[in-house]
Amino acid sequence: MTRRPRWYLIAGMIGVSLAACSQAARAADASLIDAWRAVRVADCARCHGRDHEGLAAPSIVGFARTQSRERFIAAVLDGDPPRGMPAYRGNALIENQIDAIYRYFAARADGSIAAGAMPGRESDDTPTLK
Repeated sequence: MTRRPRWYLIAGMIGVSLAACSQAARAADASLIDAWRAVRVADCARCHGRDHEGLAAPSIVGFARTQSRERFIAAVLDGDPPRGMPAYRGNALIENQIDAIYRYFAARADGSIAAGAMPGRESDDTPTLK
């Protein structure tokens, strides 16, 4: 039986670690894509503007930039009916994606995701929605 050099074992461990990191990154991208899709289906743009930076209603991106995660989630789930913001509590599409929706808008706020871009793409001109 031949012994392989120690570097061979280390290289194998690095390969496994990189594959796990890549899989985790793909899962994170997938959750942001699902969040992006949920926001599109809920049609937040009708009030918050095409890029969600304000129109008839304030900027969601700005709100994510200045508010805590808890405040953001409460605002989306509880809404503000007197001001025209519907409550999404009980809406499975939004409730199931609420953490990813927050991460999506936080990424928009810090510039990690560009305005008008689907996560993982340069722009959303030709997205594939399922």
